[in-house]
Amino acid sequence: MTFTAPGGKRITLATDRVRARPALSSTLSGAIGMTAVGLGVCGLLFPRATARKVGLKAGPATVMALFGLRELATGLRLVSDPTRTSILWARTAFDLFDIAVLKALDNHRNPRRGAARSALGFVLAVTALDILAGARLSHVQRNCETGDR
Repeated sequence: MTFTAPGGKRITLATDRVRARPALSSTLSGAIGMTAVGLGVCGLLFPRATARKVGLKAGPATVMALFGLRELATGLRLVSDPTRTSILWARTAFDLFDIAVLKALDNHRNPRRGAARSALGFVLAVTALDILAGARLSHVQRNCETGDR
């Protein structure tokens, strides 16, 4: 936007679109990280309850290793640096594993089928957010240098 100031001087105002778009993505990525930390802590501190909630017949050590530690590790990495796209893409791959497990639990023999289905919906939503943030941040340079000097 350009306007003329008193005295005839022309002033142009512009927004920095390169920085404005990724700001939302890194904020989203940080929020995903905080959610992952919370889920990881629950998986580590309450593995039996976590498994029982969705009808998973796995031991506490399995739940802690496959879900708790993984969520906590990726969550802490995203909280410390929400622009790390490699962590977002790793989370997406882990989400596919979670989707497969939860889809297998969504059967008529599982008395906790409703909870498994709810968890599946949550994981699908988080996967979409992981993909959105990862795709947007993948196209951003991590430094401000453009090489156009």
